This record gives sequence, structure tokens and C-alpha cells, in this order.
Amino acid sequence: MEIIRATADVITVSLGPDDALAINNALNEICNGVHLDDWDFRTRMGVDREQARAVLRAISGSIDVMKGQRLAEGKEW
Repeated sequence: MEIIRATADVITVSLGPDDALAINNALNEICNGVHLDDWDFRTRMGVDREQARAVLRAISGSIDVMKGQRLAEGKEW
């Protein structure tokens, strides 16, 4: 993982496959595996469940792209 840039509004990060999978799996577990009431979810995560799911969808889609490109290049996934 590499922090490319950090500003007052945005952090730009470069993630390798393992980093992306770790974030994806953690978000998937907290969004879908562990049962928390909505108020408890927000308290623990700092965002509501729908925002966390939006991040999960975005990173999951990016992982699919990364995986496809790596496999096409003959790299391990």
C-alpha cells in the first residue's frame, strides 16, 4: 500500500492485491457477516451501513478488474 496524496478532502491510495483483498474482506464481514443494529454499526464504523456497502461495492468491482488484468498478464492471483 502506498499513500499517493492526502488533502483536506481526499486521500489517494495505491493498493496491491493483498491490501485490496484485506479491505474487501473486512468490509464484507462487517457489512454481511456480523450482526449489528444500525445504531451500533454507525457507532463502531463511523459511517452508516449503506455507505460501507457502497465502499464494498466499489472495491469489489475494482478487485474484479485487477484480477482479470493480472490473469490476462499471466500473473498469479
